[in-house]
Amino acid sequence: MRILVAEDNAINRELVKHILTQLGHTVVLAHNGREVLEKHSAQPCDLILMDLWMPDMDGLAACTHLREREIGTGRRTPIIALTAHSVKGDRDACLAAGMDDYLTKPVRRDILTDAIRRATTPSTPSAAPASANAAAAKPLLGPWEGVDAEILYKLAPMMVESTNTSVSDLRAALAAGDWHRLQREAHSLKGSLGLFHAPTVVSTAKKLEDAAKVRDTSLAKEILENLASEVLVVQEEVRARCTKT
Repeated sequence: MRILVAEDNAINRELVKHILTQLGHTVVLAHNGREVLEKHSAQPCDLILMDLWMPDMDGLAACTHLREREIGTGRRTPIIALTAHSVKGDRDACLAAGMDDYLTKPVRRDILTDAIRRATTPSTPSAAPASANAAAAKPLLGPWEGVDAEILYKLAPMMVESTNTSVSDLRAALAAGDWHRLQREAHSLKGSLGLFHAPTVVSTAKKLEDAAKVRDTSLAKEILENLASEVLVVQEEVRARCTKT
């Protein structure tokens, strides 16, 4: 199949691309909702994997626009939502926008394969919640579970580089009082770390994201300093565990 992957986080984008390519699919990449609409309009895809939070136009808005375009055409492209965390209300919002299923990141090969089969098999009920539940119930035991070494070796240096950039961007956003950017960068950092079994730093990034929502400067400063220290620890562990010897 020709599958359009809409994901602005480079690490998650490469992971999904790697899995889909190994499964024999052709992958088209988009970084935001507007690119989804443009690329799908230029050459329709058989399936779309749609991140919920993207710049310019988010996944829910892109899905709504796409469903409006399909009215009267007899065509309905299956869309599977991708989100960093399972949040109450997300699934209902996805279904209301016209999506067919809902997966939490980091994506696992078996869960993604099942979701694709459900979404592209007419006789199977759509929007089955089992995929999201399975992802939440299956803990990440480490960076090797369900992910082959080849992609980990590729993603490890990307993770170190992207998290360094994220911490710098977070500091700049806080200094400028740019709360929207601070919230977005904290959310993006969570996505970069999810695959590498870093629950502590992911939790801290979530706290920073929440502090940005309420514009609490003193709390955000304190959390950001803790976050920066935790990121360094995770980077060292990733270098040690995911580097070819």
